[in-house]
Amino acid sequence: MAPRPVLLLSFAIVLSACGGITPNPDGGTGGGVGNDGGLDLNDVSFLFPLPAPGAEAQLLGLDDTGPRGALLPRALFDGLPVIVEGADAGALYARSRVVSARVDPCFPGATPGACVKQVRLVVQPVLFGGADAGFVETTEDATIHLFYELDDAAFADVHRALWALKDRAGDATASQPLDVHPVMRAEGLSGPYASQVKDLVRQHCGAQNLTRVAFMSVASFGRAWRFGAFNVVGGALVADEIPRLNGLTAQNVQEFGSPEFRNGSLLPAPPGDDLDVLLSESAMRLADERTLTRALTSALRIEHPERESPKTIDCGSCHVASRARRHAEAYRAVDTSHWDDAFHAAPRFDLRRVDGAGDDPSALRAFGYFGPRSALSQRTINESAAVAEALSARRP
Repeated sequence: MAPRPVLLLSFAIVLSACGGITPNPDGGTGGGVGNDGGLDLNDVSFLFPLPAPGAEAQLLGLDDTGPRGALLPRALFDGLPVIVEGADAGALYARSRVVSARVDPCFPGATPGACVKQVRLVVQPVLFGGADAGFVETTEDATIHLFYELDDAAFADVHRALWALKDRAGDATASQPLDVHPVMRAEGLSGPYASQVKDLVRQHCGAQNLTRVAFMSVASFGRAWRFGAFNVVGGALVADEIPRLNGLTAQNVQEFGSPEFRNGSLLPAPPGDDLDVLLSESAMRLADERTLTRALTSALRIEHPERESPKTIDCGSCHVASRARRHAEAYRAVDTSHWDDAFHAAPRFDLRRVDGAGDDPSALRAFGYFGPRSALSQRTINESAAVAEALSARRP
């Protein structure tokens, strides 16, 4: 594979959990990143720390309300599949909390090339883990992903707020890998930085501009996950088709292996894609070089915000690609960093994935928690770099 030059991205394509961005998304021109180096990964994507035991209310709940209404009204929540097998819906609604937030200047629109400006939230059930979890707050392995559409004026407000948060963070976010937010980790969820982020969410997110809800439910004692998504149309949920799956509206992932020996599968796997070779330890070890190359290339393209988008990638593939790729590269001693489909960004961004979940194949989170451990996908990191570069083009 030929080496690929470092890119200074002027646009990005941004995920659902799995977009081009105008260089000046609030309508301005000119400017530049300035002497401070511009926005960084943790300036556009925010992973909240888990609270102290019993302090779950320090994270936003689904019933938190601002000018646009509740983040997810109970009536819409009840229209979703129950995301934790056997759970009571009312109790699940109460303990579901916002664990991360992202700004997206250009989610793919209904027509090719169209951009939708968004704030996106990831919600997980948060609870006190007791002795088995070390007496700390932990999460259940399920999620709801909320998408809020913003008009130009509202997104300009968000853009200004990001720079105000950057001023508050100072050097604390500069050149840091994406993970639990460094300022919120230091100050706590009741500190000024976290309070400002939560105020931003309340101000701009609510039922009035909620346009899409995706979910990942968990069953079979944490061995099976189900993915799906709904568009919000006229205040009701309408199931959306999953790309590459011939009209299906749900997809399953199973994993019966361990970090040392993977035994996973996509149900169904998208036709014509070799990614699932990386999910099975035996298949990965026995794959010939050509098949392995195709599988690794598929994973790299999924992680690359200019190669694939939520309109082209199925949910399951997007969530398993990062850990499967890195595991296969380690076992087969392959370095893909110079391949044509590998993502590169400006040197100021630290693109390493340093989350607590590591390469555990059961950690399907893209930007949240696996139990008490942070869990990210490489695509989320790459998208954050692309978004930060684009939003740094001009300080409003």
